[in-house]
Amino acid sequence: MLRRVDLAASVLLTPSGITRLLDGLERAGYVDKVPCAKDARVVYAALTEAGEAKLRTASKSHLASVRELWKSRFSDEELETLASLLARLPGAGPDLACVPE
Repeated sequence: MLRRVDLAASVLLTPSGITRLLDGLERAGYVDKVPCAKDARVVYAALTEAGEAKLRTASKSHLASVRELWKSRFSDEELETLASLLARLPGAGPDLACVPE
């Protein structure tokens, strides 16, 4: 669950752009609007169960496509070197790994 304004910033959309996007996702049953109990001006976007299922499905196919793209262009040794180099970057720890279920 994220504030709609934070979600807009993280995906590089304007507030009106994220509203249009989320309205469509809400109509499809993937997202709900959740008001903030402490501040009536704040509205959160929260994935529904259907939205979480759709995200898991999309993540698997997306990651498979990305994996195939990298494997088609780099050797296993090059990929190991790249992974080692990227692991040095701030925030690259295993706690941030995005691994589909």
